[in-house]
Parts: sequence; C-alpha cells; structure tokens
Amino acid sequence: MQTRSVVSTFTAILVVFAAIACSDATAPGSSSPSASASFEASVTQDLAPSAGEDIATDYGFMSAADLTGLGGSFTSNTAGATIAGAGVSPVIDAPPSGGAAAWISPSCVFNAATGRFNCPPMTRGSQTYTTSYALFDINGTTQSSYDRATTASINFIVADTGETSFSANNNTFTDTTYRLHNRTVSTLLGDTVHTWYGSGTGSVHSTRTGQITKVYMLTSVDTASAVRFRQPRGINPYPLGGTFVKNYTVVRTRQASDTTTHTATRQVVVTFNGTANVPMTINGVAYSLNLDTHKVTKQ
Repeated sequence: MQTRSVVSTFTAILVVFAAIACSDATAPGSSSPSASASFEASVTQDLAPSAGEDIATDYGFMSAADLTGLGGSFTSNTAGATIAGAGVSPVIDAPPSGGAAAWISPSCVFNAATGRFNCPPMTRGSQTYTTSYALFDINGTTQSSYDRATTASINFIVADTGETSFSANNNTFTDTTYRLHNRTVSTLLGDTVHTWYGSGTGSVHSTRTGQITKVYMLTSVDTASAVRFRQPRGINPYPLGGTFVKNYTVVRTRQASDTTTHTATRQVVVTFNGTANVPMTINGVAYSLNLDTHKVTKQ
C-alpha cells in the first residue's frame, strides 16, 4: 500500500509539471507576451522609413498636379508621357514623339455621362499612375475643357502601383505599393493659393533585408487637409501649410526565421511648413521627413 501511495504521488507530480510546461509553451504561430512587447517596441521605428516613402510619393503627385506654367498639370501632353525626378519639382518628360507632359491633357478623354476625363497611364520610375479628373466652375458645374478664367476646382481620382527600393537604418527596403486617392484642388481662380483636400487608401508589402530580414503588410486610410500651395510655384515649391494624416494597420509576418504574425496600429501625421523638411509624428514620436529625398530622420 505504501508503494502504491508513493507511485500515485509521483505520477500526480509529473502531471502537474507537464501541465505547467504546457501552459508556458508558445503554440506554433502564436505570440508570447515578451514577443508581443518586443514587436510593439520596434514597430514605430520599423514603420517610419516606409511611411515616409509612402507619404512623400503620394505628396509628389499632388505637387506635380498643382504645377502651373512649369510644364505641369494645366498644360497639354501626349499619351505615353513619363514623370522623372524626385521631390516637389519633378522633370516632366514628353514621349519621343514630342509634346509637353502633364496630368491634364488632350490625351484624356471626356465622358459626358460621368463628367470626367479618363487619362492614359503615366509612369514615374517604377510607379504607374492611372488618373481621371473632373473640372468645375465656381458654381460646381462640370466643364468639358479647362478654362483658366472659369475653372475653379479640379477633382482627381488617382490609382498608382509599383515597386520602390531604398535604404534606411542600414537596411534595404523593397516596397510594393498600391494607392487609391480622391483629391480636390480648389481656389484656382485668382491663382494666388491653391488648396487641396482629399482622402485615400493604400497598401504596402514591405520586405527589408540587412540586419534582420522582416516582412510587413501595411494598410492605411488617409486624409489630406488644407494643403496650400502659393503661386507661382517656381518660387514657392513647397506648401505653406496643411496636414497629411495616415492611419496604418501594421502586420509583421516575418522576423528572421520567425513567422509569427503580429499586428499593431499607428497614426502618422505630416504637417507642411513651407520647406522641404517637414515634421512627421508616429503616435506622437517625432521625426523629420524630407519631401525631396523621402528620407526620415528621428528627432
């Protein structure tokens, strides 16, 4: 009887230890508290370079579309044009057949049923832009052609997709992006200050290699508010003020050999100030974004 009691007690102890071991183990594909804490601690820094590239590229379209008198948006172009260069003053290249490249052009076809112009795709580096736009007079009536004297606002719907590679923090980033934006530029009459508003969505599949290989999926919704460009743009290349706000859902699917999925949310705010270097915050953490180089620097 004593032997059976000892065996029973020993067996019970083994069961207790086994239960404790099982409770401490992390199931495949799940996240331990320490791993989750580590992810939360690193996600802001990891997001910053891709968010800066994402926002600066998005901003680059708005800036190029606002250009007037510099081969920009309110002149003419031909199909197959490309946009070259970085920052707010890109070089706009015509295709070999000649003509000035621009966002608003004779190559865009007016659809009377929708009141919109549909444009042929344009490329900038590895990005392809598909654009439609609508012209409005001061009363909000659609127009079938641009008129500098009467066109008061323009609404753009822009989809762009492509792959971008860049380096930051001793890592190489390869970001595959898709963005869809609805932007309106108003206060065109008088041509003193153009004001932009709008919203959009985006997704970025980001792979970074270097110190540690990481893979992220970034999805976002954004709002552009009161982004103001003073005219003429030749001497006023950067917006006087206004904000970009992007709310990201950040999903990390790989870190080195670890394929555990981690998810977080971050809000990125860029405030324009009339210069190339603008303040950017990620959940209140201060950075600086250069609109020309797309470089992000922690403050």
